[in-house]
Amino acid sequence: MQRFLVVLCLTANARAASEKSDSLAQFSGALERLAATIAPAVVQVQVSGWCGSPPVAGEASAILTSCRAVGSGVVVDPSGYIITNAHVVRNARRIRVMLTPKPDHSAAALATTGKQQALDTVVVGANREPVGKRQILDAVVVGANRETDIALLKIETTGLQAIPLTNNGRGPRQGQVVLAVGSPEGLDNTMTIGIVSAVGRQPHPNFPMLYIQTDAAINPGNSGGPLLDVGGELIGINTFMMGESGRNQGLGFAVPAGVVRYVYEQLRSHGVVRQSLVGVLVQTVTPGLAQGLNLSRGYGVVIRDVLPGSPADTIGLRPLDIVSAIDGAAVSALPYYTAMMYLHNPSDPVAVSVLRGEQTIEFQVPAVTADEEYDRDTSFDPQESLIAELGIFGKTVNATLALQGGLRSNAGIYVMATTAGNEDTATGLAPGDVIASLNGMPLLSIQELRGAINSLKRGKPAILQIERNGRYLYIEREFEHRP
Repeated sequence: MQRFLVVLCLTANARAASEKSDSLAQFSGALERLAATIAPAVVQVQVSGWCGSPPVAGEASAILTSCRAVGSGVVVDPSGYIITNAHVVRNARRIRVMLTPKPDHSAAALATTGKQQALDTVVVGANREPVGKRQILDAVVVGANRETDIALLKIETTGLQAIPLTNNGRGPRQGQVVLAVGSPEGLDNTMTIGIVSAVGRQPHPNFPMLYIQTDAAINPGNSGGPLLDVGGELIGINTFMMGESGRNQGLGFAVPAGVVRYVYEQLRSHGVVRQSLVGVLVQTVTPGLAQGLNLSRGYGVVIRDVLPGSPADTIGLRPLDIVSAIDGAAVSALPYYTAMMYLHNPSDPVAVSVLRGEQTIEFQVPAVTADEEYDRDTSFDPQESLIAELGIFGKTVNATLALQGGLRSNAGIYVMATTAGNEDTATGLAPGDVIASLNGMPLLSIQELRGAINSLKRGKPAILQIERNGRYLYIEREFEHRP
C-alpha cells in the first residue's frame, strides 16, 4: 500500500510538472506571436539637432556640434500618425522615422534548405531585413504638449500597421503583466517584460501628472515607445525612468493611455492642447505645509500665488485658499486640478470652490485659453547663447522680449531652446523658461549666469529660480566641476 502511494505521488508530481511546462510553453508562444504582430507598429525616431560640450581650457566659449538623438514611437493610425514623447523631438532640426518591416511568413521565405537553412540556424535572424534596406521617412511635428510630454508626428505614407488608441474602459491594474517596446540605446524593436508596479503614481508631490509605474526595463531610447498588455493593447507611452545612473533600475514611468488618447485627439484636431487658466499658481498641500501655515486641512491643492490683474485676482481668490472642487468635481491632489483645467471649456467660467479657513466659498472665475505653442520663432546665435552646463540656448531678457513674451520677469535669461536629447524632467529647463536667479543672486545677462556657474564651490547645489508660464518656482541642478 505504501509503495502504491509513493508511485501515485510521483505520478501526480510528474503530471503537475508537465502541465506547468505546457503552460509556460503556451505563454512563451503567445508572447512570440504578440511580438511579431506589434513590431511593425513600433518605430525608431531619429532626431538631428545641436549638442553643446563644455568649453575646453583656455577657450572662451563652448563648442557646438551637430548630433543625433534616438527615441521611439508608436503608429496609432495607418495613414502615418505616430505618437512619441515631446522631449524626444523638441527643437529638432530634422526628424526621421525608421519603420519596422512586417515579418515575411510566405512559403517562399520559409522554404530555406541546405546551406541557407544552416546559416540561419547559426546566425540567428539572418533572414531579417538589414537596416540599410529599412524604410526611413521624414516626419513633421503636428503638435506637442510639454506637460504630458506627448508629441504627434506625421509621415507621408499609408497602409501602416497601427496600435489604435481604443477606449476599452479598463485601466491598468497593479500586478498586470506588461511589455515595453522601443529602441533603448538605439537597439530598435527591443521588447522587455515586467508588471505594473503601481497605478496613478505621482513621482513627486508637485508633479501635475499621474503615471503608470512599471519594472519592465526602460532605458534611454525607450522614450515614446508603447507599454502594452499581453493582448497587445496600448496602456501607456513610456516616458522616463528614475535613477541616479540614468539607466534602468526597475523604476519606469508611462503616460496612461487615457491621457495619450485625449492629447492625441486635441493635437490632431487643433495642433495644440487647449487649457483653461484663471491666473492662480497652485501646489500640493503637505502635512508640514498645513501645520506651518495653519491650513484647515493637511491635503489637497493650495493657491500659492494669484497673478496681479488676472481673472482670479479680480474675482477675489487669495493665496492660501485651498481648492476643494473645480466644476463640481472634488480636487484632492494636484493631478486632479490639472486634469480639470484641461477638460474645462475655456469659453465658460470655471466654478471654483475653496476653503478659506473653515469657510467654503464659491467663485465663478472667467477663464483664459492657453494654446501652447511648440516653438517660439525667435532668432539667436547658437555659439553665443549656448550654456552647456544647463543644456540650453539662452538670451538675455530685455523690455521688448518681456513684452512680446508676456513675461513677469523684466530681467534674466530666456531659454530659447534645449540641446538635443536634453530631457525635460522635474529638474529640467524648457523653452520659454526665464532663469531669474542662481542661489538667490539676480541674473541680468548670460555672462552673469556663466560667471555664477563657474564660481560655484565644489559640492554646492545650484538653485535656479525660474519663471515658467507666468509662475515662479525653484529647481535644483548639479554641475560637474572641470579641473
